[in-house]
Amino acid sequence: MTPSGALRVWLGGIAAGLALALGGTATPAQEPVKIKVGNLAFPSHSAMIINVLKEKGFDRKHGIDMEVKVYGAVSAYYGSAASGETDGVPGGPLVFQRMRLEGVPLTIVATLVDMTSMSVITKDPAIKSVTDLKGKTIAADMASSEYSMLSVYAKRKGVELGKDATVVQAGPPLVRTQLAADRVDAGMTWEPTATLTMRDNPAYRIVFNGKQGWREVTGKDGWLLALGVREDWIARNGEALPRVVAAFDEAARFMRSNPDECDQLLQKAIKLPAGAFKDMITAPRVVFDVRATTDPTARETLWEVIKVAIDEGYFKAPVPDQKVIHVP
Repeated sequence: MTPSGALRVWLGGIAAGLALALGGTATPAQEPVKIKVGNLAFPSHSAMIINVLKEKGFDRKHGIDMEVKVYGAVSAYYGSAASGETDGVPGGPLVFQRMRLEGVPLTIVATLVDMTSMSVITKDPAIKSVTDLKGKTIAADMASSEYSMLSVYAKRKGVELGKDATVVQAGPPLVRTQLAADRVDAGMTWEPTATLTMRDNPAYRIVFNGKQGWREVTGKDGWLLALGVREDWIARNGEALPRVVAAFDEAARFMRSNPDECDQLLQKAIKLPAGAFKDMITAPRVVFDVRATTDPTARETLWEVIKVAIDEGYFKAPVPDQKVIHVP
């Protein structure tokens, strides 16, 4: 045997011995942490980001096993987090604060979507702004965070929805139908349904946009949606919470940087028409921006949304503290 051949045999024996030794003491791969998250059955913000997150495997990449439970109505969706059927949902800061006042142990752990994607749509030439809704009929989902924000803005403008304007309860798909059938004068909806609705009739106009309205009220940008997680889940899995937020953050960044791939993915997942997602994300008419509440600026801007609602008397009970926003 040549010296080089002997060396190869010797090295092979060492490698085999190491493999045997390591095989006997290897630590099994850590199991991903499970979390149940609510989603909506119809096209929505949550349906878009959660489907991208799951399809691309961002939960598993960050050591999370996200089980998605789907609900056909916004009320049932939030109700799942209230009952503990899910561990958390994407939702509105005002809805989370209201739920917390009712005893639901939910806390906001990250921002998710800014105000851009909420709109009021009409073809009535007499309606040019929210103030013109007096005496009119508007279709809207009254359980939604978007309706909460519109209510706060409208009150600032002297319009009390449900009193000065008739509100017809309708989820986004039904808002679209009600407008098309001329059963209401206006409709409040959000992306992606806002984009789909505007494609239905060239006479439709957007007379209110959430981002513009919020800047008018506060001079700042605000958050339409956040990620809410139950405190009992956090108590059991606190070390995994940053990984949950990281999975949502990676999904949001992927959506912004890969509009074509996400457009194709969402055509299959939630039946969006070709090009619809790319149109809204590049315009942009929807902005996914995930910032953990470890960031003081994120906590400040989230609280600003709730504080404006407090000042407008939106909540029936006093808000005693800022604990709806998670501080690690």
